[in-house]
Amino acid sequence: MTPRRDTRPPTGLSWLSSFAAVLTGFGMLLSVAANAEPTGNATPGLDVIDTPLVRASVISTVTALSDSYVYPEAASKIGTEMLKRLENGLYDQISTKREFADRIGEELREISGDGHLGIMLKVAGEEPTHVITETVDRLRLNYGFQHIEILEGNIGYLKFNKFYLDDEARITADHALGFLGTSDALIIDLTECVGGSPELVRHILSYFFAEQTPLWRIIDRHGETTYEALSTPGLGAERFKRDFPLYVLTSANTASGAELFAYTLRSYGKVQTVGQGTMGIAHAVGAIPINEHFVGRFSTYRNANPVTNSNWEGVGLEPDVPAKVEDSLDTAIRLASERLGGD
Repeated sequence: MTPRRDTRPPTGLSWLSSFAAVLTGFGMLLSVAANAEPTGNATPGLDVIDTPLVRASVISTVTALSDSYVYPEAASKIGTEMLKRLENGLYDQISTKREFADRIGEELREISGDGHLGIMLKVAGEEPTHVITETVDRLRLNYGFQHIEILEGNIGYLKFNKFYLDDEARITADHALGFLGTSDALIIDLTECVGGSPELVRHILSYFFAEQTPLWRIIDRHGETTYEALSTPGLGAERFKRDFPLYVLTSANTASGAELFAYTLRSYGKVQTVGQGTMGIAHAVGAIPINEHFVGRFSTYRNANPVTNSNWEGVGLEPDVPAKVEDSLDTAIRLASERLGGD
């Protein structure tokens, strides 16, 4: 299959609808399922689930995973283990839909090692979605952008905690990077970044790449390339795209789309990462209907970097310069100052 090469700047959900077949799966690399609240509010009395429905729902989960998971052989192994646990009665004590979503999601992640896997409650009258509603202020407010500053020595500092799929989030990013555009070095703090929209990842990455640079490819469960992300033309100062001192702070909480951002920059030799190893969550996710009660949040695609032809799934990114999280900013400031010839 000939990969689709797309260079058009995103213009919101209406633009993304034309890529529904691919981006429904890759629409959000999002936060880790283990840290998320299952979608839907349980209604007292209606949240009760009996053993026959638990058993039927586990079987339906295994079937849905088998039909959609990015690695078919792995899906088969996961399903076999889940059915073995079902037959051993491990799920017979589940009594509510919320408990089912939490327990089965946790077991899927434990068996697979894939932190994206999860189960969500189906909301009546709403289309299934893998998008997580954030409740924590640092993720929810100001589209996840938390701190921007020009430090001593004209070193820019930007901290944000999520890549949102939203026009306003892109505008916020443009304002932040515009403010930092005359800095002599830049530190981007992703130590608490849970991931998010690959479209915003691409948008911000485009500040640091020449136009039409290949950033990543999306590969389906059959090994076919279905989408190729290219840098967006016309973004950022030219000085950002050359040998610009750029540092990304990472931690064990840096996940998914944040890892995509750092991995892409590092594969091209454009950044030094400082801090701790990242979470190792690389796959793209989609909302997969299970039955009338539950929706699976399953990894449906994988991405491949054009330089390494690989990704960071299960291994994460080890930092170029190791540092304790609390010391990583000071370390990056020192590195930037030394490169700029300061004290």
